[in-house]
Amino acid sequence: MQAPLAGIRVVDFTHVIAGPFATQILGDLGAEVTKIEGVQHGDVGREMAPMKNDQSHYFVAFNRNKRSLAVDLKSPEGKRVVMALLRDADVVVENFAPGVIERLGFGYEAVKAINPRVVYCSVSGFGQHGPLANKRSLDLVAQAYSGMMSTNGNPDQEPLKVGVPIGDTASGLFAVIGILAALHRRRDTGQGEYLDIAMYDSLLTLLANHGGYYLATGAQPQRAGSGHYFTVPYGTFDAADGQIVIAIMTDTNWLRLCQALGLHELAADARLATLGGRAEHRDYVYGELCPVLRRHTVAELIELLAQADVACAPVNDIGAALRHPHTAARGMTMELRHPAYGELTVASLPIGSLMRGEHRAPPLHGEHTVAILQELGFDAAEIAELLARRALRQAS
Repeated sequence: MQAPLAGIRVVDFTHVIAGPFATQILGDLGAEVTKIEGVQHGDVGREMAPMKNDQSHYFVAFNRNKRSLAVDLKSPEGKRVVMALLRDADVVVENFAPGVIERLGFGYEAVKAINPRVVYCSVSGFGQHGPLANKRSLDLVAQAYSGMMSTNGNPDQEPLKVGVPIGDTASGLFAVIGILAALHRRRDTGQGEYLDIAMYDSLLTLLANHGGYYLATGAQPQRAGSGHYFTVPYGTFDAADGQIVIAIMTDTNWLRLCQALGLHELAADARLATLGGRAEHRDYVYGELCPVLRRHTVAELIELLAQADVACAPVNDIGAALRHPHTAARGMTMELRHPAYGELTVASLPIGSLMRGEHRAPPLHGEHTVAILQELGFDAAEIAELLARRALRQAS
């Protein structure tokens, strides 16, 4: 079956994570993604350690199913090549700082003038307008400004950033959602769209119930570590040989937990019969529960609580999660062959049959330059001259 975005042409001016994550998803869905890179250095992500065979783990994580065109965007020759590519693009994605792409001559208005059907998406830290629009941003900065950090960490310690780059990946996901919606609307209107996606906005959305808590009450939800600000017990607990998480969200599951662990007095305690009651007596609940949990190993607790249908899990590290049989059963990793990196395992997408049938490894810098120019109608002599002038680069 054909992938849903087969035939959609994407011009990708992105680098590092937020933009490349979005365009990789489009490529996974079948779009033809042409990554525009500078002649000298290419995507900044190519330089980020650790490296294997001179290839960065950053770059290979976010750039499969793309072709690389290495071009000098400031040269007249390079601009002519890129404009030829933009003339027939369905989607353009860029994540430069606000104003940079316009100064290069490839902003939305310039592209719209030659291609009114284009869906054009800018991804940035704080968006294209507003008091913070021109502030330099990375994931950490967006997490701090958005309030995301204030939700993370233990109550008696300083706020912590979320470990994974959630601002980058969230904005990449919202970019894809917006692009798909704009492509769908284009079927009816025949017109393109401009999308202004900000890491800041994306993280405000992901505040979810924490944001709702503040808007409803005017109070700041307190940091609770792995716990929860209103439901008890919920969090990370010590076992005899490691740690386990237990998540109780209903009164029925509370009783199941008590029965599984033989905590009959707690089950019968009227003060703890409701979620609100357990929250009010949080310290007492944990004082009774934790010593019992420490008498069992992680494996014993997982088996015991699973039999009682209580939500629980071991605290896996990344390796344990990626090696887990369930990960393989769900098809959540894929194997690729990279000409320099070698055998490459990458994380997949959780959308199964919507993905393209065959996946390409992330491209070498300028790997497809000549092929792309040939498709645009440049002849061998023109291509040779552009390479000689260093307006373009072809991977060696």
